[in-house]
Amino acid sequence: EAFAIAAMGVPQRTTIPAITSVKISAHKEKSGGTLEIACTDLEYGLKLTVPATEVKEEGTLVLPAARMAGILREAGDADISIESDGNLAHIKLPDASFKVVGIDPSDFPTVPTFEDKSAVKISTEDLGTMIRKTQFAVSTEVVRYALTGQLFEIKGKEVRMVASDGKRLAYIKSASSGKAGGQKDVRVIVPTKTMNLLEKVLGEEDDQVSLVVEETQIKIKTRRALIFSRLIEGHFPDYEAVVPSNLDKKLVIEREALLGAVRKSALMTTDKTRAVKFSLGKNRLVLFTRTADVGEAKVEITVDYKGEEVDIVFNPDYVVDYLKVLADPTVELHLKDKGAAGVFKAGKDYVYVLMPLTINL
Repeated sequence: EAFAIAAMGVPQRTTIPAITSVKISAHKEKSGGTLEIACTDLEYGLKLTVPATEVKEEGTLVLPAARMAGILREAGDADISIESDGNLAHIKLPDASFKVVGIDPSDFPTVPTFEDKSAVKISTEDLGTMIRKTQFAVSTEVVRYALTGQLFEIKGKEVRMVASDGKRLAYIKSASSGKAGGQKDVRVIVPTKTMNLLEKVLGEEDDQVSLVVEETQIKIKTRRALIFSRLIEGHFPDYEAVVPSNLDKKLVIEREALLGAVRKSALMTTDKTRAVKFSLGKNRLVLFTRTADVGEAKVEITVDYKGEEVDIVFNPDYVVDYLKVLADPTVELHLKDKGAAGVFKAGKDYVYVLMPLTINL
């Protein structure tokens, strides 16, 4: 499991053998020992600690990540023993043995250390939720480099995370346990790859995650892992200015009903015409789409709404992405007219802003 996670941090194509490898360090302890697994691509990296049944002698090996991952996959749940002969590893399974050529540990890049006294702490559950509820809105366009990560902010005792691709924006906040070491307010952009890796290592044994933000990098520590990552440079838009405040129409919808209705109506769209019209009337919402040479769909659901009628067109994928990360039974949709952004809300600390499409259906 640890190697599968570490493999996420190993680059697929590079001319530097050290960063396609994983550093394995064995440490003796009263309980038997631990194995520390480290990888880095120089932009970001990971140090992961796993228990060892027995450590007869402390030592370090640097072995090719892909080769080791393949051996471990085939080993299944069997115990595995590793012995070193210089940079050569002797790996034994119950029914097989391998000799794997490694490289000199001194060629492996230095992995940073973690200064706990200057760390800010946040609940593991809160941080995992914040990552999951924003990462789907991150931009995949390299030309908008500042939007290819998640904005991470600490304001006083409040932690905020924001993601946007220019067509939508997801914004969530939570509480931290305060600033240790007098850390100033923080506003940085963290690569999504780093957030994905963090979500993978968050375990049930972690009740809090510690974070240290420096000028060019962030360090994140859980009970068994240390993640470090270079930050994304650039200017993230003023997200608070993007959230419209003059929306005079509000409806309350059952999340499951809306998710099903959007998926049904999207069946009659194509890759080129991803558009569904939301027609709002008294206590009802009609979703409609029509595509030439494909057909049309009309789905009606009951909603809690007493205002005037309004039509607005959204990309169905962007609505589904949002609804899939929610556990709430109902969701609010705030609107003004067909030209203004719609705002979805679930709970008081999570906001999703979605720009409408200028398509007539």
